[in-house]
Amino acid sequence: MQALQTGLWSKSGQLATGARRSWRGRLKNRLGRKYPMSDQQDKMLSFGPFELSVGGRILTNGANVVPLGARAMDLLIVLAEQANKVVGRRTLIERVWPKGGVEQVSLRVHISALRKALNRSDPGRRYIANVPGRGYSFVVPVTSLSSPMSGDISPSSRSRLPARLVRMLGRREALAAIQMKLAEQKFVTIVGPGGIGKTTVAVAVAHEMSATFPSQIYFVDLSALGGASFVAPAMAAALGVSVQTNNVVPALIDRLQGRPTLILLDCCEHLIDEVSAVAEELICRVPTLHLLATSREAMRVEGEHVYELCALACPGEDSTLSAHDVLQYPAVQLLIDRARAVRGDFELTDADAPIAARICRRLDGIPLAIELAAGRIDIFGLSKTASLLDDRLNLSWVGRRTAPPKHQTLNAALEWSYDLLGLREKRILSRLSVFAGGFTFEAAVAVVADGTIDEANVSDCIWELRSKSMIAAQGQGARLRLLDTTHAFASQRFAESGEEVGWRRRHALYFIELFKQGVSMDIPERLQALEDEVGNVRAALNWAFSVQGDSKIGIELAAASASTWMAMALLTECREWMTKAISRLDDASTGSRQEMVIQSALASCMMFTDGMTEESYASWAKARVLAECLNDTECQLDSLLVLWAHQIRLPRYSEAKELADRCGDVADMSDDRGAIATANYMRGVTYHHTGRILQAEAYFESSLHRDDEASRRSLIKRFGYDRKVDALAVLANLTWLRGCPDQARRLKLTSIAEARQLDHAVPLCVALAWASFNTYLTSPDDPETESLANELVDHAGKYAVESYHGFGLSMQALCSVRRGGGDTASATLYRGLEKLSAARYGVFNWILQAEFARCTAAAGHPRLGFAVFERAKIDLDEAQWSAAELRRIRGELALHNDEGLAVARQYFLSALELSASQASLSWELRAATSLAIAENSAERKERARQALQLTHAKFREGLETVDLRLAKQVLTVSHLHDGAANSMH
Repeated sequence: MQALQTGLWSKSGQLATGARRSWRGRLKNRLGRKYPMSDQQDKMLSFGPFELSVGGRILTNGANVVPLGARAMDLLIVLAEQANKVVGRRTLIERVWPKGGVEQVSLRVHISALRKALNRSDPGRRYIANVPGRGYSFVVPVTSLSSPMSGDISPSSRSRLPARLVRMLGRREALAAIQMKLAEQKFVTIVGPGGIGKTTVAVAVAHEMSATFPSQIYFVDLSALGGASFVAPAMAAALGVSVQTNNVVPALIDRLQGRPTLILLDCCEHLIDEVSAVAEELICRVPTLHLLATSREAMRVEGEHVYELCALACPGEDSTLSAHDVLQYPAVQLLIDRARAVRGDFELTDADAPIAARICRRLDGIPLAIELAAGRIDIFGLSKTASLLDDRLNLSWVGRRTAPPKHQTLNAALEWSYDLLGLREKRILSRLSVFAGGFTFEAAVAVVADGTIDEANVSDCIWELRSKSMIAAQGQGARLRLLDTTHAFASQRFAESGEEVGWRRRHALYFIELFKQGVSMDIPERLQALEDEVGNVRAALNWAFSVQGDSKIGIELAAASASTWMAMALLTECREWMTKAISRLDDASTGSRQEMVIQSALASCMMFTDGMTEESYASWAKARVLAECLNDTECQLDSLLVLWAHQIRLPRYSEAKELADRCGDVADMSDDRGAIATANYMRGVTYHHTGRILQAEAYFESSLHRDDEASRRSLIKRFGYDRKVDALAVLANLTWLRGCPDQARRLKLTSIAEARQLDHAVPLCVALAWASFNTYLTSPDDPETESLANELVDHAGKYAVESYHGFGLSMQALCSVRRGGGDTASATLYRGLEKLSAARYGVFNWILQAEFARCTAAAGHPRLGFAVFERAKIDLDEAQWSAAELRRIRGELALHNDEGLAVARQYFLSALELSASQASLSWELRAATSLAIAENSAERKERARQALQLTHAKFREGLETVDLRLAKQVLTVSHLHDGAANSMH
């Protein structure tokens, strides 16, 4: 992938000037109109082989600093900044000697010194011309560059992108061209053979464009992914998007909208179809997105522009070329630079120049192959290295009338390098090929060592391989990795040896133990280390479930790694592995703890990606049975919680109550504070939803006051939602129902604040949903209501939490219909309800539709409002938290639709009776107000006023809320108009 990046960069060697022309300025002009670029960069000027740092006052020729005096440097800066213009002598004196007192003779002395310094570094070229009678002129082309560090990206983005190296050899023209193409076309794929340096160039482009995309550059490594279905989730993970659905692309689109962003997709070739589809959709639907991809083949989709990265330029077959001549070619520059890296005193002589050129030609200018060859010059010398390479290449390429396949070129170089290793090093290299995505030194020693090669020898061989560029450091050096091409070559050799199966078994067994120990420790640093090994787990699972593998090992590893897949939000991939594991269960494994863990993980994945379907419910039910048989309290509690959540959302309240009570029994026996808090939270929600307000309040108070923070955090990690936020959010609604709107507001704000601190998708959805609804009940026309609904829609849409996205749309519809939104509001409502139905979330369905019907009727469309209510198929006899309000609304609709006061009165009285029995004082106030407004006979009106008076007197706060102000108005006016209670909200 990033094959020997150091080979494309160097601190020495001349830079080609042809590519330095005004591309930076043109790039800035093109991009700057869209995305302003930073101007806070050190000014750099380039001319000939020189680079001049104006701010740093340093002149360099390659890696060498050209010594200049202070006055000579001042003169150079003035002249170079006004290249090809005549600068008068008086102007130069005023700029360089601002205090005056200097004659022109001093100017001539320092001009002469400057000329000599430039001539020593670049003999024969004239840089400064004397224009008689006028002054001096800098007569070579000068290009303005960014400083060497100007491409550094911000700290917040640096971790997303591999570090850039110091200087690139032979790629400046490619770098400029790709940047220009990317700025103009938005989607560029760098294509070329393995080892050509695609990743290195792409990373350099990304760093160069960091000012254009501040903190919005993302690197997505696709090389370790084993299936097409993982492409979009891998992109989501790289962008930090937590997605709980199989359809990840819409969430990516929402996340990227309105943000100038550059995504680098690396190593696309093995997943080309899926990457192409995702890339095409993203680039078509996100105007501010730029994509840069690397692949061995083009994607061939709309919007893609291909840049073919060529090999490094090599000298022709000319035996008269000198060392100076061949060093003008980047391939030779790379070869000599890497040779010096292993032997610091190496110098290229004129006699050896044709040999160096021949090596580069034989390797087709491929950077990786050149690096491998350069690593052997220290042992064999330049001539012998060329001979060995010629012999091996001749075996593969008999006759060179056409260019050879690049893979053969690279394979030949790797095979030759492999043959130079000792027998022990060869064995170690082959065994290391079982690792994927890198490895720690400890893992390598544990897996590779055996009776023939002890740990000390493994250690020595690893560092030998590292020094010979067969192993590369990963990140800050804490991890190691085989280069991609080396890994492929070693894997092929290992497979041919017939020894691979045994070592893959050792590899898988090692990671089983590592994950078992790491998960049980539950230390953040340890858990992060496990996440770094996900590539190795993929490789081990792929082998274990293959024809040559061992299903028992696969089942054990799937169980050991399940929580890590979940923690990384790689839900689609986790689901696939757990499904495979379940399909391989035999009689001995059925009913085991491993099956319980796997069933639980599979059920969680299905719940988060598809919602609580019958399939996921069945998996959780199976996990519960296994947990009870194995007496596993934690899994019992988890399965009961999820099964309860399924029933409460449908809603099936009697089944939910049974599960909540069972959870309470298990929690009480465990004497675990966190488990008891969860059980009481479940009971609180269940009792609230069934209208048993006082009992619900007691359970919520117990859950919140006796909670355990460690247990709470563990629950968030496993399931993505938080019992504390849920409890606070529902308790806020409960408190409003009890007639305490001020307290309800404080609880609502607390729940939102707690959710924001967690940085998880679902808790904030929960808090915003209940808060928007509660604010609507209290102050329906307050801008805060719509603001909360809008935030909910945005947040739930971003993370693809469909149930809460649907609820947010429904709340937007209520706000809209109150403003006279009409058809638009209706369409929004039913779009939201469709999402709620698809997610099997029915808690709010009736109250949302009933309130929409009431608003529609109050807006002058009584028949339409009644039709909306009838369409909802509301069962007014079902006892639940909003039943009293549903009956009151039905009474309002009866008045609007001429069913008569007698019909409406029965609904109002029924609402009064039910709300009083449920201790829902706010619903009781609304029902009493509606009845008092509707009654037209003096006797009935007086009784209704007295009932309203008694209800109003029970309130001790919130007297300025809409409901209480209306009730007060009804009580104080001397005469009430007959007719519909259309003044309600």
